[in-house]
Amino acid sequence: MGESREILYDVCVIGAGVAGLKAAQELEKFGVNYVVLEGRNRTGGRIHTDRTGLVPYDMGGSWFHDTLTNPFFDEVRSRAQDFDLFYDDGKPVYLNESGVDLEHEKVPQVVKEMEKYVELRYFESIEVEDISLKEATEEYTRKQASLLSEAQAKFAPAMLRQLELWHGVSWDQMSSKYALVDNVGRNCLVRGGYDKVIGTIEAEIPVKRIILNQTVNYVRRNGEYMVIKTSEREYRAKFVIVTIPQSVLQSNDDTLGSIKWEPELPGDFRESLSRMSFGSLGKFVFEFEHLFWSPEYGDRFVTIPTPGEANHTCWDHPVLMLNMFSISGVASVLCFTQGDITRNLEARPDEAWEYFKPIFEKLKVSDYGDLPEPKRCISSTWTLDPLSRGSYAACEPGDDPVEVAITLSQGLGNLRFAGEHTILDGAGAVHGAWLSGKREAVYILQEMGLMERKEDHWQ
Repeated sequence: MGESREILYDVCVIGAGVAGLKAAQELEKFGVNYVVLEGRNRTGGRIHTDRTGLVPYDMGGSWFHDTLTNPFFDEVRSRAQDFDLFYDDGKPVYLNESGVDLEHEKVPQVVKEMEKYVELRYFESIEVEDISLKEATEEYTRKQASLLSEAQAKFAPAMLRQLELWHGVSWDQMSSKYALVDNVGRNCLVRGGYDKVIGTIEAEIPVKRIILNQTVNYVRRNGEYMVIKTSEREYRAKFVIVTIPQSVLQSNDDTLGSIKWEPELPGDFRESLSRMSFGSLGKFVFEFEHLFWSPEYGDRFVTIPTPGEANHTCWDHPVLMLNMFSISGVASVLCFTQGDITRNLEARPDEAWEYFKPIFEKLKVSDYGDLPEPKRCISSTWTLDPLSRGSYAACEPGDDPVEVAITLSQGLGNLRFAGEHTILDGAGAVHGAWLSGKREAVYILQEMGLMERKEDHWQ
């Protein structure tokens, strides 16, 4: 190769996702000698905008969440027109197989009470054993049975299953303690593509600092410099920031993306990691030649699962569908799936249309004729990608996101960890990853004497 195979740096950042890029951006401001190693042939990590269709489709992160307290959002909001920011929070159109009028049956009101029951009994209590969300809803319906109509008892639990599309796991595998989502402000869709937002960070990082197609497989931490190996090169750095997804960090094998640690990570690290799970949120886009649903529909459709035994159809699980005609003026729909459905359809994307087809039949307006076939289908691949192995951190009953976030944010001396799974403020979200990358860069800058130490580096 005509160059030394051993290269020295102050800092090695493993991963060029949001956390890694933000860390690099901060290090660059202080003239630190660093390198970012990325296993893929692109930057962005679990931010990935597909631009092959009628409009940009984000197959990974799509929104700015918690926009009242989101510093990343605050940085870009002044350029809202550049990124085509859009609040897609209109009233959903709810669809169910039997055509029950959920509003008339006051099902949404029961769902709100059910959520409050779960919050009071499981989130706010440290003495009650965590159970699945499915079990918690069954507990509620038994307790309130005499006060619920037949439709409410059947469809309120099914409607609450919309939470599966937040966490990427099925309700029978979801922690009731951590199931509810407390949004601090509205959720803002990046209609112009999240890659543009990430590009503003990357623009401040010299191209030479990011090396693509370099999957780290070994880290040895002893002596002044840690040793970082890929299949091609060996690097040495005084500090290492590990930003690989929690799912990959948890792996302990020889598969692509897994890292062999020497010495092994401490027992408390391994224990905390074992008490967290990982979701599988999938996305499937269907583009059509013309519109066949009402142009008056709002920006989203939500399917309510059919209560009772599963029939192995699209009505067994909830589906969130973004109406791209309302959002961007094109005849397309972006569908969200979770858990096993994501894994099955990502592995067999050619079967996705047949799976969703009965839902589109419900959307079709009779005046528009027969249901057309899509002219283009686009599928996410997160569960197939060994460098992601899913979407983001999620909680099953008994998991503890607080413990793992605190453990990883404290790090191991010069070995640091960043990513959406390492932080409590913005956990599981893009701005959480962004904040964690900044946190670790600040820690290193303080340790190097380049920044005044003001407060604890982790949050």
